[in-house]
Amino acid sequence: MLNSLRNLWATGRFVMVLLALYTGQASAQSQQKPHIKFVNVADSTQGLSGFSQFPAINNQGEVAFLATQGTDQKVFKWDRRRLIAIASTATAPYTSFSDDVVMNDAGVVGFRAALSIGQRGVGIFTSDGVATRTIVNSADQGFPGFGMGTPSINASGTVAFQAFTNGFRSNVIFTGDGGIITPVLDTLTSDFDTFGAVAINDSGKIVFDGIQKDGTEGIFLMKPSLMKRSRDGEGTNAGPASVIDVLDTNSHPEFFQFGDPVINNAGVAADFAAGGITLEVFSGNGKGITARNDPANHPFIDIEHPSINNHGAIAFSALEANGDQDIFVELTGKALLTPLLRTGDPLFGSTVAVLKVGRFAFNDRFQLAFEYELQDGRSGIAVASLLAEEGQDE
Repeated sequence: MLNSLRNLWATGRFVMVLLALYTGQASAQSQQKPHIKFVNVADSTQGLSGFSQFPAINNQGEVAFLATQGTDQKVFKWDRRRLIAIASTATAPYTSFSDDVVMNDAGVVGFRAALSIGQRGVGIFTSDGVATRTIVNSADQGFPGFGMGTPSINASGTVAFQAFTNGFRSNVIFTGDGGIITPVLDTLTSDFDTFGAVAINDSGKIVFDGIQKDGTEGIFLMKPSLMKRSRDGEGTNAGPASVIDVLDTNSHPEFFQFGDPVINNAGVAADFAAGGITLEVFSGNGKGITARNDPANHPFIDIEHPSINNHGAIAFSALEANGDQDIFVELTGKALLTPLLRTGDPLFGSTVAVLKVGRFAFNDRFQLAFEYELQDGRSGIAVASLLAEEGQDE
């Protein structure tokens, strides 16, 4: 069975089987549950606590997450066999880690940390468990640390993030891989006033949440130019970049707020948009958007961090009006939601009480990393694998 499934992955037939299976099941927005395999990555019975709400997974099935062990907060990587501590607050200069770890297919983990150096120092780092690279350190750059945004990472190890420059002169989207950071879009030289979360794909295309100078907020795509800023943050500002509008509040006045966007290697972005009582998950590439849920048919009161894989499939967690938390995938582009897990479901010998999914949580093998809390008091990180045929296993 292992060789059979590997062949399906290699030929792409697995994707076709999934799509045919779940599209065939669909008669409304929400479909019946598929066959799913759950694997426990780590839990509180192993002396761990304070797990990430937003773990990350790569296409090898490896998972990165935060947890506290003893008195130390740590960044962990699970390589499908063992847990590896990537970074720890027991080691200077880290004092704490933010809940936004990322990881590429090479197993390089990116993380943001508060530092014991500088005034409210913050840095972004990458590590494969052996060597650690500093992407940006606010103390060295002279940046205000609390204005440094969440990181993302692509296959080459390039990290994208936004930060305010010295004295809050401007807000800039940067990329870096351990050398000089590169500004790719600057509010001083663009139509933007501020930036939110960013994400980068393997070709270097960036998606970001931005607010323009006229107050319009939206989700935008950009292919950065290769301009550099010196390590003291005083280099040349990024010049005008070619920016594509995916969705904004001017063209879609029914929306007024967006989440943290993501992008796949085809250049398709995904996020959620909020407007009044409407919460819509969408995908788009600047040539139109596709709704991935139907708010009129199945309204949610909160949506957390949609993820998109390179097949265009989307996963996200949602809070329903009755208080249930659910994890859904949408595989078809037709707003046909497939439920994976919800509060009240059985899991690992107990019952699910809380579920959380991050924005880099769904890989090309249709595996999803999530944080859980159970009614018996256990908590941890797990992976759900969608299987194309009943009884099929990895």
